[in-house]
Amino acid sequence: MSDRIALARDGRRARITLQAGALNVLGIADIRALTAAIRESESCNVVSIEAAGERAFCAGVEVGDHVPEKAPEMLAAFEEMASAFLSASPAIVCAANAPAMGGGFELLLLADIALCSTRAFFSLPEVQLAALPPIACALLPRAIGTQRAFNAILTGRKIDAQSALAWGLVSDVVAPEELSAATEALCERLLSYSAVAVRACKRAIRLDDLSLAMRAYRDELLPSRDGAEGIAAFLEKRSPVWAHTLPTGDDYR
Repeated sequence: MSDRIALARDGRRARITLQAGALNVLGIADIRALTAAIRESESCNVVSIEAAGERAFCAGVEVGDHVPEKAPEMLAAFEEMASAFLSASPAIVCAANAPAMGGGFELLLLADIALCSTRAFFSLPEVQLAALPPIACALLPRAIGTQRAFNAILTGRKIDAQSALAWGLVSDVVAPEELSAATEALCERLLSYSAVAVRACKRAIRLDDLSLAMRAYRDELLPSRDGAEGIAAFLEKRSPVWAHTLPTGDDYR
């Protein structure tokens, strides 16, 4: 993939690792590599995003890429990456073992489930540079509420790990030495479920509309083999055998 954005696949599991220097600051090429990694993981069921090093999960996007000559290209790449994340079929798990700032914070917002260690904190310092965090502006109010989002975006304040947990930014906070095991346990749990069901649930949540969620269940999940298998296995008191296959034949194995 890249010497700065690594992608490893093992069956239905993919792992993306940020290894872009001590602070994992992302340039335009790194953003494009992340987009490519997500797209190349489309046939997987679960993708985790982690970071090498202990100083930062990701300190955001290169400040030099925000200058007027480069900013349009950077924003276009960032928007394409966001679209790839939000439309991805696999469950995306983001694990931060260190601070996530700016675009690094926004990566967590794009994930389906995020967890972090006690060493992490989160901040959006863009306003201090007369810049704007577009993904956070769009997604953060829904995640933590309008008042908290305004406060985080307009002040650039740091949000510690326990506050992130209390506000719903992350699902779990663990000790730094326990994060890897916690991430693996979560991914294994997700892998034990039908990829069709996980995908349908993701779509229903992202749609944020009751009638569309009903349609996703009725038109996508119910007609699938797994939709029948899960109920049959429960009634027959046995373990389900998932096909991970949509009614159209698309395979998520």
